Amino acid sequence: MEKFSSKLIEFFVSNDLIKNEDKELYEYAVNIILSSLIHIATVMIIGLCFNLFIESLVFYFSFIAIRKFAGGYHAKTPVRCYAFSVISSIIMLCLIKYANSVGNIFTYLLIIFELLCVVLIILMSPLDTENNPLNSYEKKWYKTLAVLISVCIFIISLFCVLTELRNIGYSLVCGVIMSTLVLLMRKVQITN
Repeated sequence: MEKFSSKLIEFFVSNDLIKNEDKELYEYAVNIILSSLIHIATVMIIGLCFNLFIESLVFYFSFIAIRKFAGGYHAKTPVRCYAFSVISSIIMLCLIKYANSVGNIFTYLLIIFELLCVVLIILMSPLDTENNPLNSYEKKWYKTLAVLISVCIFIISLFCVLTELRNIGYSLVCGVIMSTLVLLMRKVQITN
């Protein structure tokens, strides 16, 4: 992917569409865009395989919405990141399928667990990285957004689970759970 990004930007530089001094910035941007598109496409394919296409997208975008501002674990290589993303998507879609086939007790336990996850997000976020340290203003702003988004997702998921939109609700719950999991993984990563 990096080679493709590099060649594409080199083409733009050679045709005077991009200044040579901006080359690295554009390569990074193209790499991020391509990586995001590959992740989204993979989630869609996995969703189709599980017959949970909409649910896979709801899970992915609820997870990304929280993660963007809460932070979390970062794999050391793009391949590890991709593998982690695929495995976590499969596990969460299995949880959605399972939640749909069991009784109300499991649903209530899942909601209580999601509430616990929201509390952990509130307490831990944001967690920045070495590559992107946050200043004090950004930390306050990101925390506010992470809290607001996770609380809104919790409320919407609660409404969905208690109505006819159970699968959508479970997908939102899984997004919150996954966001909390990567926050906890990052916390461990920082302390080691």
